[in-house]
Order: sequence, then structure tokens, then C-alpha cells
Amino acid sequence: GRNKPSHIRGWHTLEMTENQIKFGVWHVKEGFAPPSTDITRIEDFIPSAKLSLLLTQTSLKPHIQKKNYERWCEILPEAKELKFLWLPSKVNQKIFDAVCRIPNLEGLWIEWSSVKNIDNLVKLSSLRHLHLGASSQVENIEALASLSNLETLATEQLNKISDFSPIAGLRQLQGLGLDGGMYISQKINTLEPIGGLENLKYLTLTNSQIKDKSLDPLLKLNELMRLNCSLNYPASEFDKLKSMPNLKYGNVVSSWK
Repeated sequence: GRNKPSHIRGWHTLEMTENQIKFGVWHVKEGFAPPSTDITRIEDFIPSAKLSLLLTQTSLKPHIQKKNYERWCEILPEAKELKFLWLPSKVNQKIFDAVCRIPNLEGLWIEWSSVKNIDNLVKLSSLRHLHLGASSQVENIEALASLSNLETLATEQLNKISDFSPIAGLRQLQGLGLDGGMYISQKINTLEPIGGLENLKYLTLTNSQIKDKSLDPLLKLNELMRLNCSLNYPASEFDKLKSMPNLKYGNVVSSWK
């Protein structure tokens, strides 16, 4: 199949399709499709490789909802067969920490969270794809540096973070998103940490605010095919990107298109 891993340089690498580069690996039609139904009640749990769990913001009474997700927190670390997990409702710290104990998890998609501490991500040694949606309370992203198998990473609305140097060593990343929210832009000190990620095929910097206003580090990304970037930088910076050999998708494309 399309997502069959191949063994390259000691890690499983996704052979990314053109459409996954265009739309991202979590695109419902082109990438990793979630299960057709979300599960809330623990009684409905059938062990499987893919799971979408609606644990909060449910129609259950608050005390029943809490009891229910606390039971999930007990059984998820035992779910050895689980490879991909979607969490489409708000994720709290307790749920997040339990999810980080799932032994063979390869893909984790979080819609939004109130999580402050993501340190337990270091336990997810098999993780290859991480989407951390609107998580404005996260205080530190050092844990990302240890995710040596990560191939795609998307973060949104990390309002307390502006230093992205922990991702500088994730050389196998093929897709990266450092995106702001609708109303608050993502502050980024510099794109310097991204310059060494030479396998990047797509990069999104939507509603971003780069402090040094320099897009120079992107010129090192010869594999880059898609760039979506907020246009609040000098025109001269975008002009530089016109020489990039493979940049043909997104809202900033090269003159080779």
C-alpha cells in the first residue's frame, strides 16, 4: 500500500505521495484516514490499530465523563496493537500522559489541549507522526528533541513558545508545521533550527511572526516542494525563495514552477 514503510538509514520512512506533500499526511482523503466513527464509552472499545476517541466535551454527565476517561487512561497504556490515535476533543494533562504510555504508537493527532507539560512524549519511541493542535499552555518543547523517528510534526498555537531549537536535530522530518491560530500568531525567534532539516518536503508557517524576519534558512531546503507562509515579511525575503529548485505548491512558489 501507499503507506508501506521502507527501511532507509535504519528507520521506517514514509514514501510520501505528491498529494500528501500538497495536503499534509493527516489529510482525510490523501493521508492517514481516521476510523469512520469516534468512540467515547469504554464498553465500545475493540482493540485495533486505529482509534478515534472522543473523551471530553461529550454528552455524558461531568462525573460520568470523568470516570469514563479515567478508565481509558488505565487501559490505553496496555493497547499494544494501537498504532494511530485521533483525539478530536480537548485533551487534558491526565489523558495526554496516559496516551504517552501507549507502547507502539506511530501516529498521534490531537485537535486541541490544555496540556502544560509534554515531557512524557519521550516515552513514545515509535512515534513517526505528531499533530499537536491548539495547545496554548505548553511551557516547554524540549521533549520533541528526543523523538528521533519523527517524520512529520505539526504544532498549532504554542503561545508560550518562540524558541524552536529543540527540533533542529530531527533530520528525518519530511513535513513540518509551526502554525499560529486564527487570532494569535505563532512567534518564532528564528527559522535557523529548520535550516538543517534537509529532508523537508513541506513546511507551513501560517499566521507566524518570525522575529528576525529572515527566510534565509529555507534556502538550504532543496527537497522542499510546498511552503505555506503568512505574507507579513519583506518582499525581498520571498524573492530569495524563487531560486528554490522544487518549490511548486503552497502560497509561496519558486520561479521554476
